Amino acid sequence: MSTRRTPFKNVLLIGAGGSIGRYILAALLAEPTLTTTVLTRASSQTTLPTGVRTITIPDDYPTASLTTAFHNQDVVISCLTTLSTSDQFRFVDAALAAGVRRYVPSEYGLNNARADAQALNVVFRDKGAVQAYLREREGRMEWMAVSCGMWIGWSVRNDFLGMRVRERPGRVEVWDGGEGRFSVTTEENTALAVVRGLVEIPEETKNRSVLVEELVTTQAELFGEIERQRGEKLVVEEVDSVERIAELQAAYANGDKTATYGLIEAGFVTGRYGGDLAKEGEIFTEKLRLQRHSLQEVVASALASLS
Repeated sequence: MSTRRTPFKNVLLIGAGGSIGRYILAALLAEPTLTTTVLTRASSQTTLPTGVRTITIPDDYPTASLTTAFHNQDVVISCLTTLSTSDQFRFVDAALAAGVRRYVPSEYGLNNARADAQALNVVFRDKGAVQAYLREREGRMEWMAVSCGMWIGWSVRNDFLGMRVRERPGRVEVWDGGEGRFSVTTEENTALAVVRGLVEIPEETKNRSVLVEELVTTQAELFGEIERQRGEKLVVEEVDSVERIAELQAAYANGDKTATYGLIEAGFVTGRYGGDLAKEGEIFTEKLRLQRHSLQEVVASALASLS
C-alpha cells in the first residue's frame, strides 16, 4: 500500500447508477480517506447504498445548481452516459466557479485526443473537446482522464464489440478478419484506477490522460475463447470496416443517432483509432497496483454475468 497522502478529501460523483459509475461509487466508498457525495437528478430512479450523501438538482443540470452542488468539493468525477458527454462543458465551468481542485471527465475508452478518432463519431469528438477544454484551464483547475480500453463484461451484456452472445448459438460480426487490436480492462480495475489516481499518485496523474489496461486482444482471439469456453461454434458475419463506417456515418448524417454506437464500436474493433493504449502513451497499470487478468479469466467472468 502506498504511504502517500491524498491532497483530496471531498469527492462528488455524477452518474453513480451508470455502467461505470456504480463501480466507481463502490471504490470511492471503500476508500477511507475520501468523503463521497453523489449528484442525482430529480427524476433519477437509481437505488444507492444506504447512507450515501446525495445532492439532487433539476434534470437539465442548470449551471447555478451545479455550482452550488460543487461547492466545498475537492474533486468532481463525471460518469455521464455516452450520448451526454457534451454536458460536461457546463460541469467544468461550474467546477471552476465553485473552486473544485480536480475534474475527472467521462472518458473510460480509447485515446479521444486523436483527430482521427474525433472524426469518426460525435462521442469521441465531444470527449476530445472536453479534454482540450480542460487543458486550456490547467492553471485554474487540475484534471485527470482515465482511458481503459473496453470492458468485456459490459460488451457481452450489451451486444458490443461485434458480440451477440446472449442467445444460443451466439452470433458475432467479425470486422476485417478480426485482427484489430484493442486494450481491455475490467470495470472494477477501471474504478480502482480512478480512485488510486487521486489517492496514491495524485501528482503523477495530474493534468494528463491516465492509460490503463490488463491485456490487449482482438476479435479473433476473443471469439475463439468464447467458443472454447462454451464448447460451440459462433455464427459469423464478416464485416468490411470501410463499407460499414460509411454506412453508419451516412445514417447518422440522416438523423439516426443510434448509428453512433456502431461508430464507437468501429473505433475499438478496427484497431485504428487509438484503442491499443500501449501505442498511445505510458500505461499506469502497475503504478496503480491493478491486478492483470488473462483473456480466459475475463471471458469466464463476462459469460458468467449473463446468468
